Amino acid sequence: MALIKEGQLVNDPFVFTADDDPALPDGRAVLVTVARWRANRSMLIAHNGLVGVRLACDQSPDLIADDLKYLAVVTVEFKTFSDGRGFSAARTLRERYGYTGEIRATGHIIRDQYLFLHRCGVNAIEVSNPDDLPEWEKAMAEISLFYQTTVDARTPVMSLRHRSVAAAE
Repeated sequence: MALIKEGQLVNDPFVFTADDDPALPDGRAVLVTVARWRANRSMLIAHNGLVGVRLACDQSPDLIADDLKYLAVVTVEFKTFSDGRGFSAARTLRERYGYTGEIRATGHIIRDQYLFLHRCGVNAIEVSNPDDLPEWEKAMAEISLFYQTTVDARTPVMSLRHRSVAAAE
């Protein structure tokens, strides 16, 4: 699986560690489920590598809200491309909880969603084919004007219109 972070293809330092794996890889960055985080919280905080949590598509960020300061990455899962819960989870992490770490999208996502994921606070995505990077890059530039405000702080169209009218007066 390839990782695109901030628009660049990067090596993923994290290794997913299943709930039934007896030990964590020493010194490696690990991703764990919410269940493992809750069961082994103290051990994971003491781990000598970065730690991230993977939220299943039906899990709320509220489950890890009090522990975000310990997490280098939160992965939000998309079961299908039409499942919008990952978008909501990303916005909740950024806007309600002020999370500044990496938010990663995984699962069934399509390039047409890339810009909208970014606007909701996702700054990394797992893609199945790294050769598709140029297509994912194009997806970020396809739309340049927006009606809604989001976490990416782009100026919405109505504000641009008001500025244009004020400048003309």
